Amino acid sequence: MLNSIVGNAVNTALENAFYAPPIPPELGVVGARAFPEGTKKGEMEPLQGMMEVVIDGKPYARAPGMQIRNQQNLIVMPATVQAKMPVRYQLDPSGSVWRVWVLTRTEIAAP
Repeated sequence: MLNSIVGNAVNTALENAFYAPPIPPELGVVGARAFPEGTKKGEMEPLQGMMEVVIDGKPYARAPGMQIRNQQNLIVMPATVQAKMPVRYQLDPSGSVWRVWVLTRTEIAAP
C-alpha cells in the first residue's frame, strides 16, 4: 500500500515536471527586479579572456567573485554570454565589474 502511494506521488510529480506549460522568459522572474543603486546600463560583449569584461566598448577588470545573472535571475557561467547583450552592471570600489544582470525586454525599455 505504501509503495502505491509513493509511486503515485512520484508519477504525479514527474507528469507536472514534464508536462507543465512552459514559462515565457519574461515571466521567469517574479515581478520586476530591483537593481542596487548605482548600477549602469550598457551592452556587454562576449567574454574573451579571464581578466576583463568589455561593456560599451570599454574594458573593465573582473572583480574577484564576479557574478552574471540571466533574465531569470540565475547565476550563469561567463562562457554562456555568446553575443552582445544588454545588461545592467555594478562596479566595485576599485572600478572592476562585480555584478552583471542580463536584461529582459521590459527592463531594457525601463529608464
